[in-house]
Amino acid sequence: MIRTATIISLFICCLIDSAQVAAEPTPFRAVYKADYKGLPVSAVGIRELKKVEGGIYQLSSTAKSFFASVSEKSIFEIHDQYPVPIEYHYKRTGIGKNRDITLAFDRQAGKVTSEQGPWEIEVTKKTLDKLLYQYRMREDLKHAQKNGQSWPDLNYEVADGGRIKSYNFKITGEELIDTPVGRINTVKAIRIRKNGGRSTTFWLAPDYEFMLVRLLQIEKEGKGFELLLKEAQFGNQQVHGL
Repeated sequence: MIRTATIISLFICCLIDSAQVAAEPTPFRAVYKADYKGLPVSAVGIRELKKVEGGIYQLSSTAKSFFASVSEKSIFEIHDQYPVPIEYHYKRTGIGKNRDITLAFDRQAGKVTSEQGPWEIEVTKKTLDKLLYQYRMREDLKHAQKNGQSWPDLNYEVADGGRIKSYNFKITGEELIDTPVGRINTVKAIRIRKNGGRSTTFWLAPDYEFMLVRLLQIEKEGKGFELLLKEAQFGNQQVHGL
């Protein structure tokens, strides 16, 4: 006869296993048409989320054309369902001044360091890098959707350029976006900036855990950058429009 304590222990283990499965990010690989506004050229953009090993994940974003490339990569873990950055890499060539930046996060010491500069600053458990905040944004919107809540204002602290910056977004509504894979329903998130210079807007698909469908970033002088979804594999399924 199985003892009550054993049954309770098994039940708790099952709950823990279920929580771990629920926290497992859905891998994806999305291909985008990338346009540099103000320049007579188009490029290909790729965003990918994958498991590297154990409980470590990699979120990456690249955009490449014949004469330029921009790439970002965030290596992170998940603690208590919150993404914790380990390393962040950014590289840009062919557009303006070339840049190659690596940030190393030390969660235990509560700091992030950069060899470029160099610089070191203190961080909190909620500090994210310049790519990982987009993963956290999706998780916050998933939570609101799951609980039938109205879309929340989205506020993140991000290690950026030797200091902690506030990245604030507001959901302004839902919008159907025409893409090469069909029409996709999205929520529109606009970054709120104090200076009103650069504008950044994300269109995210609720049907695919708020995966990016379109991104538009415009500078004050009119130049900018745009991504539009061409094709994507989300988990085990191919992404299709309505």
